Amino acid sequence: MKKNLPAELLEKYFAGTCDEQEMAMIHAWYTSFQDAPDDVSILPEAEQQLFKAVMWENIKSNIDAAENKNIVPIKPKRSNLKQVIYWLSGVAAVLIAVFFVRLKTSPVGVPPKMVDDQQQVFTNTGNTIKELILSDGSRVWVSPNSTLTYIKPFEKLSRKVSLSGEAFFEVTKDHKRPFSIYTGNVITKVWGTSFRIRAYAADKTTKVDVVTGKVSVSVAGKGTAQVSNTNAVIASAGNGVMLLPNQEAVYDKPTDNLKKNLEIKDVSIGMWRKTSLSFNNTPLREVFRVLNKSFNVNISSVDESINTDNLKADFTDENLPTILEILKKTLNVSYRVNGNQFVLESTQ
Repeated sequence: MKKNLPAELLEKYFAGTCDEQEMAMIHAWYTSFQDAPDDVSILPEAEQQLFKAVMWENIKSNIDAAENKNIVPIKPKRSNLKQVIYWLSGVAAVLIAVFFVRLKTSPVGVPPKMVDDQQQVFTNTGNTIKELILSDGSRVWVSPNSTLTYIKPFEKLSRKVSLSGEAFFEVTKDHKRPFSIYTGNVITKVWGTSFRIRAYAADKTTKVDVVTGKVSVSVAGKGTAQVSNTNAVIASAGNGVMLLPNQEAVYDKPTDNLKKNLEIKDVSIGMWRKTSLSFNNTPLREVFRVLNKSFNVNISSVDESINTDNLKADFTDENLPTILEILKKTLNVSYRVNGNQFVLESTQ
């Protein structure tokens, strides 16, 4: 087992008061476990990052659970805190060994606790956005070439899913069970809100865009946030950032930086903002024009039989993908999506 760090140093780390030299000592101690046999060093980089995120997330969860059960006081005396920190430093190697064994049997990008008989893996191999309704009532729209992994039903104390690609979430409120999305080594946590995550493996960035509610985004293992300018905040991974509506977090993989933008500049987020529209025997060509203006997208069709068809419908409090699903079922059409471009085709 690795040599324990001084309790005072770990105490400063958990309090967030370490200087750069002390932080370097902590990180060196943490990464030194990679030199042990059967450790995470044999894994690909993406899996190593996921492993670290999951390990620290579980350590923090165990501390919170202990506090809630009064095993460790929320405001312990200094001597008690030292005992807790000594315990953490001593069992870290054991935790690594345990999590590594479990991770070896887990799919890439899936938190170990999600490996279960009830695990569901949904991959959208089509050209349209697919909607899923999870066991807690949360709705997820999965974009093409994207995969969502989840447990059915969720655990009693948590709701965890894993995403590779892009999806929009409408999470059912449940303050007793946070909803966590794992995308590589980025963790997005919410209780009830709507937001989009774009995390394709080939992209250099992971983005989280919030439409309603609050979302926290973090990456395990770093220090405090810094304000870089009036429009963005550069955050260390450990503390992460809190997002409000129309704000986004951008994680840059090569530089390992998490940035908060106070405004979403990508107009395609407009398709997820709900609106209320009604049409009374309106030609679809005109319907497309209204939808394009309302959602900041480009819907079109080269099929004149579609363009000249009439639509009578009431879309109250709906987003664009839901409206397109209704059109598919009522007009016998399909569509192909590419970013904010939607092309309708007849299925008859």
